Amino acid sequence: MNFGKYFKYYRTKAGLTQKEAAALIGVNDYQLGNYETNRSEPSLTILKKMSQTYRVSIDKMVNNNWVLKEKEAIPEEGGPIDLDDLAQKLNKIAEQINEVNQKK
Repeated sequence: MNFGKYFKYYRTKAGLTQKEAAALIGVNDYQLGNYETNRSEPSLTILKKMSQTYRVSIDKMVNNNWVLKEKEAIPEEGGPIDLDDLAQKLNKIAEQINEVNQKK
């Protein structure tokens, strides 16, 4: 599975460096980096410690179906997307397209 981006996202959202998070979880920063880049997968014990450290449920950390129910989504690159802001931008684009079509 490709959970690494979620692990990294929640670590950075918790305001932790790899070194800080690794110390709290009980692994070295190299191993945590391997989890975040999908070179290895954490054991259930480590996954529980990550969940506690990042203060997010294991389900939310590994199950991307929650994105449909939350305001916050994790894109492939970059930070969180505000879905309300995105909807406003899309509405503005739709209005601009309508204006162009009406001028034709």
